[in-house]
Amino acid sequence: MSELHILDVLAARRGCYISDLNLAPFLRRMALSDLRRMEENAYPFSQWQEAVRYLTGDERDFASVKEIKAFILSETEAKR
Repeated sequence: MSELHILDVLAARRGCYISDLNLAPFLRRMALSDLRRMEENAYPFSQWQEAVRYLTGDERDFASVKEIKAFILSETEAKR
């Protein structure tokens, strides 16, 4: 597992601060897309849940990373 937090990695991929991922809609969409493509076991589940909550503002509890990825997919498709 990576020692960096998943949000740090998402921000670094886009060359921005973590807060930018939440403030700029296009960066949020890109970060959610990146998140969906990440390996499920690369980060602790708690970081996955924290990241999706931060990026979407949805505070629901998820049962697994697969459920998080399905949620991200449904969220991104609904906003197209």
